[in-house]
Amino acid sequence: MKTYKKLIAALIFILFIIFFIVVVFFIHPEELVAKIGVRNAYILLFIISFFGGFSGGGAVTFISVLVTFVLAGMNPIYLGLIAGTSLTIGDMILFYAGSKGRELIRSKWDKKIEIFSNAIKKNKWLEKLVPFIAYIYIGILPLPNDILILFMAAIEYPVKKMNVIIFLGDITFALMIALLAAKGIMIFT
Repeated sequence: MKTYKKLIAALIFILFIIFFIVVVFFIHPEELVAKIGVRNAYILLFIISFFGGFSGGGAVTFISVLVTFVLAGMNPIYLGLIAGTSLTIGDMILFYAGSKGRELIRSKWDKKIEIFSNAIKKNKWLEKLVPFIAYIYIGILPLPNDILILFMAAIEYPVKKMNVIIFLGDITFALMIALLAAKGIMIFT
């Protein structure tokens, strides 16, 4: 019965993503914003961005909706800040959950994670490089953040430092997408 419920939940999630991609693809951006309203567009972007950080498929939807709203003439800075803030909240929750669920990960991967964690702690230059690499990964690369965030939770990276990296990275990424779309430059779409 659990497998059946998981399958139904996965199917609903996939249909939700497909629905948004189809809507964004077939309805002109200005028409979409006119139908849902500017204020509702900001709320919708906030909700989609929140869940966009949890999976690679969600990121595609988040980027598509963000670009659509920018092309509809909405303020790209507001859109970037709203999307980045929402992504940050979702990613921080994921990091917290990963930190609390560390025991589940560690039992299976304990030796490999411990070797990598010790290698980082032994090399001071590498330890100082980790925040920069994490920021580049989150803020510049269009890759799912959950992989890096769960890994950082597994190696017990300090929460305060990781929250700063997540915040700066997500804001940078969302603003970069919004401002590039406003200039007509489409890199990740």
